Amino acid sequence: MNIKSVILPVLLLIATLAAAQNNSKASYHRMEGNIGNDVEVTANFIRLFDKVEGNYQYKFKENEATTFYGKMLEVEGKVLKNDSLYLKEYGADDASFMGVWHDNLFNGKWKVPGDDDDYMEVLLKEYYPQGSLPFKVYYLSSEEPLIEGRKDSPTATLELTLLYPENNSMTAAVLDSVKHIINKGFFGDNFSPDSPANMLKKFEKEYYHNYKVSNLDEYKEIGGASFSWASVNSMSVLFNSSYLLCVEYQRYAFSGGAHGMTNNSYDIIDLKNGNVLTYNDIFVDNADSTLSVLLTKKMLKKYKTKDEADLKQLGFWVDTISPNQNVYVTGNGIGFKYASYEIAPYSYGLPEVFLSFEECKNLIRPGTPVYRLSQQKQQ
Repeated sequence: MNIKSVILPVLLLIATLAAAQNNSKASYHRMEGNIGNDVEVTANFIRLFDKVEGNYQYKFKENEATTFYGKMLEVEGKVLKNDSLYLKEYGADDASFMGVWHDNLFNGKWKVPGDDDDYMEVLLKEYYPQGSLPFKVYYLSSEEPLIEGRKDSPTATLELTLLYPENNSMTAAVLDSVKHIINKGFFGDNFSPDSPANMLKKFEKEYYHNYKVSNLDEYKEIGGASFSWASVNSMSVLFNSSYLLCVEYQRYAFSGGAHGMTNNSYDIIDLKNGNVLTYNDIFVDNADSTLSVLLTKKMLKKYKTKDEADLKQLGFWVDTISPNQNVYVTGNGIGFKYASYEIAPYSYGLPEVFLSFEECKNLIRPGTPVYRLSQQKQQ
């Protein structure tokens, strides 16, 4: 059996652990383990009630000298009866599995699609090695009408999912720094620090205050249903190993108009000192022009065109894709995420280009945590 042809759906089984390991309604799980004898897996999952979302990466030996590293893959699913879970990779539909979770260990089997008799053994464990951080999930969801007591009143809705580091072997200084970085990334520059639960409640109070101040007087004059707002702010973990943490902030806001706006941003944190790593910390000086060539080629390839094709003919607003400051790191490379309207129309969503460490190895600044990670992946 070709291991590459089955490894992606095999890993769909991993998120069963996230559902069964913890009875709490909101929880984060970093997992490691094996599928069969050769495939090593690292995963990050978040459970919210019956919903599970996350990502995973894997590696296995192709031969004595070469290790194959899979790209980061995103998955989603729902918790079913008895804490079992059907989980699928985004864009995939075929997956089936079975297993048992006990004392933070999962023993199970994954069924190969199209063959009722073909299974692979799975053994996984929630695990936070030195150089990684556990997180607690704080969740808030609420709704408030613009006019109290009016059944036909417009409403504002708010959903917040905050990940906050828990104490472990990290120094107090590093933990405090990570908390400060997350406070700023999730709530903004001018938000007063407090306990996570209190900060969510304060954010909620300010949101509904701004909603009413912005809409109440005008609504009383002209009425209508177009005064509803919606906001969803959440977090996820893209990488949490080897003293390097990458967290993602996902924001959606609707305050009238044709559509809402989505924005994703990132913090890459050196867990040895608690410092944020910026674009200039990651890449060597004068890397922009070479990165632009790489990013443009990858974007053209993504849309299945020849290198000499014109991006503007594809609907972009630019001829070349320049690197921006909105970068993220995974276990096998560096990604660039662009905002709506930054380089293309709204219909393109949030354009994204990912470069493997092999593709940009000569552009990563030596001696940095990202450089050390890139060297591990190339061994």
